[in-house]
Amino acid sequence: MKAYAEPKPLGTATFEPIRFVRYLDDEDVFEVEFESGETFRVSHAAIRRANQLADGVGAVDSVWIEAELRAGFLVRYTTGGLADCAWDFVKESA
Repeated sequence: MKAYAEPKPLGTATFEPIRFVRYLDDEDVFEVEFESGETFRVSHAAIRRANQLADGVGAVDSVWIEAELRAGFLVRYTTGGLADCAWDFVKESA
């Protein structure tokens, strides 16, 4: 497993379904695994910034993969807020 992916120029990622996603509370990152087995880590702060959520949005309540295409994942917070994260954000932000 790679801790961090090598940066790629923006717009060069190819679609790949997400296989698994989990939130690592002690590191404050989301670990996203794709069908190829490639694993990326995305900081929680980056996802909050991309969704224009304040730092005080609350704790992560649940995380799930978008079911139909597995093209992204959603984060629900204890306060009821939601954040959306697409596969290309994960692959191109690394």
